Amino acid sequence: MVYCHEWTEIGNGTIRAIRMRDDWTARQGESILLFHASEAPWVRSYAEGQDAYVTDGPFLYRTQGGKLLMIWSSFQKGGNYAVGMAVSESGTAPGPWRHSDEVLYGQDGGHAMIFRDFSGQLRLALHQPNSDRLERTQLLNLREANDWLVVER
Repeated sequence: MVYCHEWTEIGNGTIRAIRMRDDWTARQGESILLFHASEAPWVRSYAEGQDAYVTDGPFLYRTQGGKLLMIWSSFQKGGNYAVGMAVSESGTAPGPWRHSDEVLYGQDGGHAMIFRDFSGQLRLALHQPNSDRLERTQLLNLREANDWLVVER
């Protein structure tokens, strides 16, 4: 299981992984650190001058070429809430993870998930804007390009 350890508890939020029993009734061992939010070049602190880096909504996706990608949300430099992407250099959850310099989606949306619709189109589901009571589901078309994801405009 891959999850975030909230910035509200530790300041510089993390993405972590833990092995679960086959029946999901208990964890096996201790969690491992995959990365801190501040390691991604596109991420900014939630509160200027503070160690307040958000990690939200990790989601794993394996490309047709076999690359393991992770999308996750945080606040972007020079902007608002965004979805970024990283690739596992080992092809497995423990990584190490290399972050994209650019966001996958940077228009004040996040907590994204990837799925294929009934026609087989790859889709990105997220909420937008990142504002209480105004959040709505957005469904965007995605495509794979060279083992990477691209939002189709």
